[in-house]
Amino acid sequence: MQRRMLSLLAVCCTAVAGIAAAQTPSARFGLGGGVIIPVGNYKDADKIGWHGLGMAQFGLPGSPVDIRVDAVYGQTTHKDIGTTPVSGNTKLYGGLASVVYNIGPKLMARPYILGGVGAYHVKIDAAGTIVSETKFAFGLGGGVSVGMGQSHFFVEGRFVSIRESGGSTSFLPVTAGVTFGK
Repeated sequence: MQRRMLSLLAVCCTAVAGIAAAQTPSARFGLGGGVIIPVGNYKDADKIGWHGLGMAQFGLPGSPVDIRVDAVYGQTTHKDIGTTPVSGNTKLYGGLASVVYNIGPKLMARPYILGGVGAYHVKIDAAGTIVSETKFAFGLGGGVSVGMGQSHFFVEGRFVSIRESGGSTSFLPVTAGVTFGK
């Protein structure tokens, strides 16, 4: 009888541990990079540039929703005005806190949409004259994560708009990268 009780207790403990492990929040960390495509007024002044991204993403147990925090550094160069070259560049430093909604079941390839808010610092250097400010930003987009186990590759596109005095700086970062974690 004691042997059966101990066996039953062991089975129950194992089941509870499995359920608790399944409900533990997940954490993923990643790096990526890609192109910045200026849009709106920004497109008139600057060429396509590049960016790097670092991120941390935390899953909510039993939910398709994740919380993601990312930091971005990017740079574009100015376009020439007619035949007159314009030296300098625009540098973007910033980050967003986003809600990520994973679409469908956890398969090898899983699409997602995301939206978030944050702040960006825009630094414009035009022929040695530097103008900079830090302002509110928001972003919306989507992507797909591909992989199994601890590592995944992702590709995503977003629309990011930085609300500056006198207008906005808006761009489309297209990013490819890798994430690691549970």
